[in-house]
Amino acid sequence: MSFLKDKQVSNQETTYSAYVSDVLNITDKLLVMAGVRLDRYFNGGTYDFANDITKGKYNQTAFSPRFGAVYQIVKDKVSIFGNYMNGFSNNGGADFDGNTFKPSYANQFEGGAKFDLDKISATLSYYDIKVTNTLYDDVAHANFSLQDGTQLSQGFEAEIIANPVPGLNIIAGYTYNDSRYTKANASVEGLRPATAGAPEMANVWISYRLIDGPVQGLGLGFGGIYGSSYHQVNTATFKFSIPSYTVLDAAVFYDKPKYRIGLKIDNLTNEKYWSFRYAAQSPAKVTGNFTFKF
Repeated sequence: MSFLKDKQVSNQETTYSAYVSDVLNITDKLLVMAGVRLDRYFNGGTYDFANDITKGKYNQTAFSPRFGAVYQIVKDKVSIFGNYMNGFSNNGGADFDGNTFKPSYANQFEGGAKFDLDKISATLSYYDIKVTNTLYDDVAHANFSLQDGTQLSQGFEAEIIANPVPGLNIIAGYTYNDSRYTKANASVEGLRPATAGAPEMANVWISYRLIDGPVQGLGLGFGGIYGSSYHQVNTATFKFSIPSYTVLDAAVFYDKPKYRIGLKIDNLTNEKYWSFRYAAQSPAKVTGNFTFKF
């Protein structure tokens, strides 16, 4: 008969960071920004108490620059913007040949426009993010990884806030994301990562409150969220999809200077939907609240 003992090991990781940035008003319509972040990462390796040895020590240094500009086409009303950002994440371990993995880098370019037209404001933007030095399985050597993977994420975002008439408020948003592995294992290369979630998302909330009269402060709200279908498991040989969903919510409230009474119904139609981790989300739910204001 043999007995197995737990192997006691310890590991220490430390990161030191410094960040410098500055914003300059070149003209009354043009604003530029520049910054840089320095990260110094220390991995003390893994200490084996039984054998009194430490393995796998390494250090990494990374610079992450950031640049941006905003130009107001119409002062305080219409502007365009663009920015570049660079970030990284550390990767522990080494490949089959013993080469310590370098950090993975993400380079993001974003551009868009902002509008503030009294009763309506909006932001429209497009982004392009490329991640390099990502890890993927080394099919020639089990339990090892290669580090020349790349991933691309491109998308569009829109947000609108409107107050067309007194008491009426509208908030709406839409996002589209095209994400894919551009270099990875053959089983997933060219496909969308399972962790990327739904490629399309939308939300809207419309509320109206009476601003005068005998029931001043009485209001109603209605809106919802939408998520498109996507593959939770997405490989060349097997796919498992999460269906699209539309969740509607409604609310009624009575808001006075000294108190507020509210009633909200979440998931009004009792829509069945799941998160990207297969977790079932909440069914229809009614919540009431009373708030006293001092």
